[in-house]
Amino acid sequence: MMANTMVLLPVYHSGPDKAGASPLATLCYGGFGADLDVRNGRVYMALPGPMPAQYEHWCPVSLSGRPLGENAAGERRAGMEKGIGWSSEGDVFFAAFWVQDQPELCAAVQSHYERLITLAREKGFGHIYRMWNYLGAINQDNIRGEERYRDFCSGRSQAFEAMNIGLNELPAATGIGLSSGGVAVFLIAHRRVSGVNLENPSQLPAYHYPPRYGRRSPSFARATVMEGTERTVLYLSGTASIRGHESVGKTVEEQVVVTIETINSLLDAAGRRFPRLGNGRFESMKLYVRHPEDAAVVREGITRAFQCPPDQSPLFIADICRAELLLEVEGVFVG
Repeated sequence: MMANTMVLLPVYHSGPDKAGASPLATLCYGGFGADLDVRNGRVYMALPGPMPAQYEHWCPVSLSGRPLGENAAGERRAGMEKGIGWSSEGDVFFAAFWVQDQPELCAAVQSHYERLITLAREKGFGHIYRMWNYLGAINQDNIRGEERYRDFCSGRSQAFEAMNIGLNELPAATGIGLSSGGVAVFLIAHRRVSGVNLENPSQLPAYHYPPRYGRRSPSFARATVMEGTERTVLYLSGTASIRGHESVGKTVEEQVVVTIETINSLLDAAGRRFPRLGNGRFESMKLYVRHPEDAAVVREGITRAFQCPPDQSPLFIADICRAELLLEVEGVFVG
């Protein structure tokens, strides 16, 4: 545990610029185009989706005694290399890429993932503690009749294997649909501190799913914890209504209940290992809902269960990684 561990935390805002500390990255969810750019020391990424657009800013935060949100001075570096936009400050790092859409995703995803991990290592940030994956037409079939999410999972799994990343080293992650386009991936990583990856007692680890879910299992942990001297942060992976490895619940109401139970199961287990998490809350959450008409039910249920600040829990209309799932929730829990 370092005396002044820094991590990246998201802040949601209605516009592309956030007052105060300069973010390492800004993501725009909404609009027609996909874009990746680096300017003024910051990565800018646009993901297509319903309007109005919502903005996510990734800001360096200290886990020592500083006030939450106060930035630590560090030299800002940023660039675009081999199609990967990246930025760093002190011990924290952000990087992202786009894969153009194609009939099969596996090979392109594998090569881009290997490039991404290699770049993070070359820049000195070998400790990846959270990843996001957004796929256009995630539940549709590719040219060979394989679901695109499963096609993607094969490429990701092969990349981790090629880069000698073991199952217990897989960080928390999210896999969600986009309204159009190929594959968008971004990660956050640390120079010195390895996150502790956790599994959920109520779920089979995703990397041990049976073959019916695809030729390669999804490659992620259910959560990753970063610990500092004063605060502990849990990054919750995209979590849906799954018990064991089976999808549960036919209605959105049923799936909301199971999703809440599943998140609480993880938090209980994490709190036993990291006592500081027993006295904390979700500082931010992202709610993904398949059908617009279900948004109010999901918003009400998750807000009642977790009391996350409303302005820091944006809701996105998006397809989920399994066709029968109606919602997914991720978040950042700070103890």
